[in-house]
Amino acid sequence: MKETKKQYWKGLEELTKNPEFEKHADKEFPEYLPISGESEGAGASRRDFLKLMGFGVAAASLAACETPVRKAIPYLNKPVDVDPGVPNYYASSYVNGNEYCSVVVKTREGRPIKIDGNKLSTVSGGGTSSQAQASVLSLYDKERLQGPEFGGKSVTWDEL
Repeated sequence: MKETKKQYWKGLEELTKNPEFEKHADKEFPEYLPISGESEGAGASRRDFLKLMGFGVAAASLAACETPVRKAIPYLNKPVDVDPGVPNYYASSYVNGNEYCSVVVKTREGRPIKIDGNKLSTVSGGGTSSQAQASVLSLYDKERLQGPEFGGKSVTWDEL
């Protein structure tokens, strides 16, 4: 995992190095927790303890969640047939060994996202197999080969 150099503060007092805050910073919990229905001398009830624990777990869970940064790069020159949010459909065929079917591929911004059977096909009549439906997932597989290999090592097309 990569190290992050983020610095978190408990509040504005810690950020501005308030002397009153710095004096009590070593005490993580105050001696008296202001819980409803509790007097100075009485201990906390089980219900109050569970309220505090629930809040603590929820706060820790929210603090641990961090959304990844995704950067979108707009087109410099937008292709004529690509409109963001509007799908394009292309007729194609799926062949894997002895299995064949005529398909219609749904794409968004040039990326195939769904495969359906072509209803105009006289061979398959608009039907597809589960392998044809799942074949779109193999396009986004990170383990898939990115180029030619020979003897387990990457080579260029010219070397091959």
